[in-house]
Amino acid sequence: MASFKELLDYFAACDLKYYKTTGDDNSQHTWGIVNKNGSNSSNSKNTTTNNNKSNKGGIISVINSNRKTRRHSSIKAKENFHFDYNSRWPSMTEIYGNNPAYSTAGASDVDSNCTTTETTTTTTRRKHRTAKELIHEFANSTSMHGVQHAMAHRSVWRQLVWSVLVIGFMGWAVHNVYEIISDYNSHPFQTSVSSEYQSQMNFPAVTVCNLNRIRLSKTPEVLLELQQIFKFGIDETVANAFINVMLKSLNRRQQREMGHQIQDMLLRCKFGNEICTPGNFTFFHNLQHGNCYTFASSQDSHRSQWLTMRAGPGNGLSMEFNVQFEEYLGFTTASGLKVLIHDNGEVPFPEDGGIMAGTGAATSIAIRKTQIKRLAPPYADCIAKVDVNNKEKNLFEEFGFAYSLNACQKSCVQKHIYKTCQCCDVSFPCIEDALQRSTGIIARKGSVIPICNTTDFITAHCVSVVEEAFRDNTLDCIKNCPPACEESSFSTTVSSVPWPTHDYLQTLLVQHALHLNMTQLLKAAERSFLKLEIYYDSLIVDKVVNQPAFTWNKLLSDIGGQLGLLLGFSILTAVEILELVVMDVGLGVGLRSLWRRRIQKEGSQQELTAPQT
Repeated sequence: MASFKELLDYFAACDLKYYKTTGDDNSQHTWGIVNKNGSNSSNSKNTTTNNNKSNKGGIISVINSNRKTRRHSSIKAKENFHFDYNSRWPSMTEIYGNNPAYSTAGASDVDSNCTTTETTTTTTRRKHRTAKELIHEFANSTSMHGVQHAMAHRSVWRQLVWSVLVIGFMGWAVHNVYEIISDYNSHPFQTSVSSEYQSQMNFPAVTVCNLNRIRLSKTPEVLLELQQIFKFGIDETVANAFINVMLKSLNRRQQREMGHQIQDMLLRCKFGNEICTPGNFTFFHNLQHGNCYTFASSQDSHRSQWLTMRAGPGNGLSMEFNVQFEEYLGFTTASGLKVLIHDNGEVPFPEDGGIMAGTGAATSIAIRKTQIKRLAPPYADCIAKVDVNNKEKNLFEEFGFAYSLNACQKSCVQKHIYKTCQCCDVSFPCIEDALQRSTGIIARKGSVIPICNTTDFITAHCVSVVEEAFRDNTLDCIKNCPPACEESSFSTTVSSVPWPTHDYLQTLLVQHALHLNMTQLLKAAERSFLKLEIYYDSLIVDKVVNQPAFTWNKLLSDIGGQLGLLLGFSILTAVEILELVVMDVGLGVGLRSLWRRRIQKEGSQQELTAPQT
């Protein structure tokens, strides 16, 4: 009686094909073998008839018989034992239904053509598979669609059609994946707009500047003479240019003394139910507008208390002003205030925007907040508002102001003035180390950068040329000044009504001890008094946020979608290819040699015999 393992070794040694037939419950299993030349051998405990004449093409006839029935069946050999022992055993186990108890006669009774292996055989391993065999094996087992049809189809024409389809769709998939990766590397972004209600909001900074830059009582004699000339038709631009030259020749203390003071202008200030004072305003000087004052600036120590929890008039900032019309120069063509609403940490530039609030009226300004969040490189070009590396781009940071587009451009003008004229314009901050680092021009040791003397014709002309180039956009200031990555802007709705009434004028007269008669008071109301109401029209904040259009998950999803749609390719398919390359192809000569030596060692230690009775 031969064991199933011996039977397998016998089949491999004789290079035979195998088959099996099954009968009903009363019959017995019968096995047979067919040599390469087509002859067959079969054996069973029952009577088995061999008919070699009918075995052409590997077809054999086997008769299964028992006590009650006799049946004939024709079976074609199915598989060839051209693989090693490790592959034979699971294959035969599957074919034989995991039944190792097949009985057979001795191998010599089964096939006379295999006499050299009647008694014993030695288990041998095949050499490593060829590239063609690996490709065929991969094609038959891969989960990628179409490959099996292209490699294993019996019809040549069908193989050709499937090969063309697989190659064509593979090229299409590669092209689409390339486009997806190109889009990802271009770093596109999308903008989302949303609105969000907030229970409380920080009140923005409010900057006011008197439209008259210099008080008449502080005007030098030369300006008084110029004012007399202005009455005879001197051009306003010429007059303002002359004032600019004069102001630039003064230091900051002198400039401040010549302008209007907040304690003289502010008559009444109220935020919600809280009283505010001139001490809540932060001073800064602007060349075109003189003294300016900011409420709720980031430099104000009380800024944290300026919160609003309700929208509408009465829940914001209310201010009453006396613009001191009697102190106006003849060059000034309008009376009132320039009003700017901006983020708390930003430096205001009234020459670049703002709202004109005229005297004799109450001006109502309803504001709505918009928060903008941009993406940093590589998606877009923006700069963090607060960064220690921004000092060269934002000279105003020295005074506690955050980065902004306008601050960067003004700083750029100052750098070009220093580089071209070897001096600092008094209109802008003069930060020596930042200017020297950004321009590469180092002042002599122990010396300071001088203020540009605009009374000198050559210096004044040099500064004028740089400023003109900035206005004409011929400098690199726009290119080198990206917007801030995060900023807040405020849209406004402005309305006004005549103000004050006759009765309220009398109240102002008593409260502020204005020694004026009624005629003078009415004139003052028209020319000097004004009221500002600034409030949120809603506690809803509009948010504009830039987001990457391609995230890593979306990239994988798009690539997987294209490969899956066109090829049925997934990550597991990639693992199959990796397994083929690493385990079957990439083992290397050294690993194969080691494997052969191990097999040869096992083969020399174990001899397997053919089935015996």
